[in-house]
Amino acid sequence: MTLQYCFNKFNRPRMQSLKRHGIYLLDACVGLVLISTAMFILLQSLFQLIDHRTDQKLQQIAVDTLLNVQDMIDLKTLSDNDREKLEPLETMIARSLPDGQLSVEKLQKPAVNNITFFRIIISYENGKNRPRCELSIVRAIDSTPKDTPPVEDDVLAEN
Repeated sequence: MTLQYCFNKFNRPRMQSLKRHGIYLLDACVGLVLISTAMFILLQSLFQLIDHRTDQKLQQIAVDTLLNVQDMIDLKTLSDNDREKLEPLETMIARSLPDGQLSVEKLQKPAVNNITFFRIIISYENGKNRPRCELSIVRAIDSTPKDTPPVEDDVLAEN
């Protein structure tokens, strides 16, 4: 009698024996790392875009407010050093800008043809870990007394 050996276990193709079913834990970890990295980059760029847009809006509000304040300020408001006259302007700035502050200073240069120059400065907070923003404009105000007669062009030409 001949012995028959069962070789069918060993005769299977090698690829069939290495076939796997499902995913391994390492594959899942690599996938999670890739997805979380992509999400981090996307969120970082989104937050930078939002921050940039907020900065632009604040800057536009500051410029508009500065131009409005410049139009509202006249010599009567600035000459007496009276804080009550500047208070409505300071309130308007504080409402429109975060931690907004107004400062007005008279430039030391002598008045030219009865024109006095004032520097108007608006400063505001611009977010976390950023320096405080300041915008300034120079306002020229005619300080000629109202009862002074106007000077004619012929008199100016002679001098």
